[in-house]
Amino acid sequence: MLLLAKGFAQQTEDYAAHILEHVQPQVSEEIQQQAALEVIARLLPQQQAEKFRVTIDSSMERNSFSLFKGEEVSDPSEVQITASSGVAATKAFYHYLRYWCRVLVAWEGSQLNLPAVLPPVNVTIQAPSSIIYYQNVCTWSYSFTWWSWPQWRRHIDWMALQGITLSLAPFQEDLWTQVYLEYNLTHAQIDDHLSGPGFFAWQRMGNIRGWGGPLTLSFTQFAHTLQVRVVGEMRRLGMAVALPAFAGHLPIQFRTLYPNVSFANVSVWNNFPPQYASPLFLDPTEPLFAEIGSRFLQLAIKTYGTDHVYFSDPFNEIDPTLPSGKYLSSVSEAIYITMVQVDPDAIWLLQGWMFVKNPFWSDRAIRSFLSAVPLGRMLVLDLQSEQYPQYGRTASYAGQPFIWCMLSNFGGTLGMLGSVGNVFRGIRETRDNSTYTLLGTGITPEGINQNYALYEFALEMGWNAELDSTEQWFGEYAVARYGNDSDERAQQAWNIFLRTVYSFEGLELMRGKYTFNRRPSSKIRPWTWYDVHTFNQGLELLLSFAEEASCNQLCRYDLVDATRQCLQHTADALYLTLMDSFKKRDLTSFRLHSSLFLQLLSDLDVLLRTNEHFLLGPWLESAKAHAETTLERRKYEYNARIQITLWGPQGQIVDYANKQWAGMVQDFFLPRWRVFLGELDQALATNGTINDLKIRDKIFRTVELPFVTDSKHYATQPSGDAVRTARTLYERWTNDVPPLKPLPGSPGGRRKSEKRRNKCCPFSIFCSAVSRSHSLRFCTAFRYSPSVSGHAANSPR
Repeated sequence: MLLLAKGFAQQTEDYAAHILEHVQPQVSEEIQQQAALEVIARLLPQQQAEKFRVTIDSSMERNSFSLFKGEEVSDPSEVQITASSGVAATKAFYHYLRYWCRVLVAWEGSQLNLPAVLPPVNVTIQAPSSIIYYQNVCTWSYSFTWWSWPQWRRHIDWMALQGITLSLAPFQEDLWTQVYLEYNLTHAQIDDHLSGPGFFAWQRMGNIRGWGGPLTLSFTQFAHTLQVRVVGEMRRLGMAVALPAFAGHLPIQFRTLYPNVSFANVSVWNNFPPQYASPLFLDPTEPLFAEIGSRFLQLAIKTYGTDHVYFSDPFNEIDPTLPSGKYLSSVSEAIYITMVQVDPDAIWLLQGWMFVKNPFWSDRAIRSFLSAVPLGRMLVLDLQSEQYPQYGRTASYAGQPFIWCMLSNFGGTLGMLGSVGNVFRGIRETRDNSTYTLLGTGITPEGINQNYALYEFALEMGWNAELDSTEQWFGEYAVARYGNDSDERAQQAWNIFLRTVYSFEGLELMRGKYTFNRRPSSKIRPWTWYDVHTFNQGLELLLSFAEEASCNQLCRYDLVDATRQCLQHTADALYLTLMDSFKKRDLTSFRLHSSLFLQLLSDLDVLLRTNEHFLLGPWLESAKAHAETTLERRKYEYNARIQITLWGPQGQIVDYANKQWAGMVQDFFLPRWRVFLGELDQALATNGTINDLKIRDKIFRTVELPFVTDSKHYATQPSGDAVRTARTLYERWTNDVPPLKPLPGSPGGRRKSEKRRNKCCPFSIFCSAVSRSHSLRFCTAFRYSPSVSGHAANSPR
């Protein structure tokens, strides 16, 4: 394998040439300059914004900038920015704000208290990454679904400040509606296929059809107009945008239209019922594939322009028809040729995730599939490099360039979690290894609006080759987040968070898997990879800082977030204790701890109400705001409610995308646990037994289904004092509770090393041959791990 990688390394002058030549800003230097100045003007008051001067010089090295402020110029009060592109200029601006002025712009707010006199600067930076990538195909469903232009305006500004150079424009239902009509499908048949807005991502990947639909004309027109605006603004800044290409997924009616063509029914995904399952998959070697693919891509380019990058993932949740290398090569070649027949400069953007989750993809199969595309005409996203990197076992994707990506989040769930050490080491080691065809770095979360520090850190690693200390970076982050008047307690708190919640290095599925927000069961096994007492010390430091200093909006957000994390630890311990009492048939102890568990959930809802970012109301109201009729309003609210609860009609993938939001805790999580604990209480009182399946069905009928079809209004504005509430609940649930069972340090109480060996034992020979430096454990590539698009690990039992 290493020899093969070295062979490809000899062609390093070739593998990136085509991409770097054609993935360039599409607009003039003047337009990029104006767009960058507009970002600055939106962020700062006019008097401060006017102190920045921007020059775009496309002859500079790619992704580079210089900053200067000093006495040697005519106006020493101004900051001069010279950059290779508009997005490099906005990155330079944020670099100055972040590291010279100690301020921060985050998803959940900003701290922009600049010094009265801007500090001098003289620095030139060239990014070690040729491409800085952002987005997951699921992000549009889990986070962006209900956004309108104001939210996108702020988010594009944030992308520009972070120096993101490549992203996605995945909305395509407008295009497919037109294409399907050209193939004589009726509007009713199209309605049967296209999903509702909350489930676009999985309909596009062929997992489901029609779920949450039918899609309305008004939403299609809205999303089309919005994407035109989003794409246009990103290109004004010099970013590149990847458009969708045909991956083979079609409505079932095509089988009747073309009876002599080879179609496959996609296997039923996560037990979805027949009316929402098994769309068709058109074999890419069929001539009809090239015909439909060309027609679709021509329309996409006509509608949205092009940066020559097209994403297509034909096999995220299905296996190819045949395992032979010859067939896999012909499939890959057919998809690529369909692209270049429309755009001769086309670059295929491929998610490498399909190689992780499926044992079908042997080394030989991967090599056959990737090598069929000319070197440098495919760009692979190594989608979860911090945990399941694939560039090692695939011989650097058979020589195709790839992007090192941090995924970190599934379903947009909340919970403080991250693998900072893996990101830090992984990017540096991969970048320093000349056998790899690394072209850039990026972030690929399924959902945003959580763990912001982690994402800014990963993006900074893509721009800053000199970043050599995670402790220093997170200490500076705390100062920038809370302002220059923040003291050592805030920095110490973040240092503790870095060593606890952000130190995850395992393979277990820890995304939002806390006891209270899971469907109740007697078989939940909570555990944690860090010391809870140490984490609480960090929260205590943050609380004391907030009570004695000026606690800004970001400080208040963090207090709610960290206190929520603390209460989740206590809920986990309460669950273990009450289940222990149940097994011992100790009714008195069980009732005590059950009462405490339910009270904790009520208190958690009170805490979450104090911050606008932890409210259910905005999610539901933003969905309903798109409606033009009562029926549409009900449809969109249903999409919004069921995505974050049951996901599928009978609870397929239940809780995968749930959120710890006020309103959802009070009216969804708490009632579920009240039913469950009531059943256990009755079993103890009558000397009976419990049946988890019967309890689950009762919860489904009495709590879950009523919630997703309800129309209750929830607050969209916070209430209560976040600092005072956090302090009260912290004291109540750390100091004022009886002794509880401790959380295990690994699943089932086993040592992590034992669990890892057990997971890998079928491939122990292969695993042992892999060097420790590639440990994010390539052996897991053969295990059916949680799918970024399909969530296989959450299939209902």
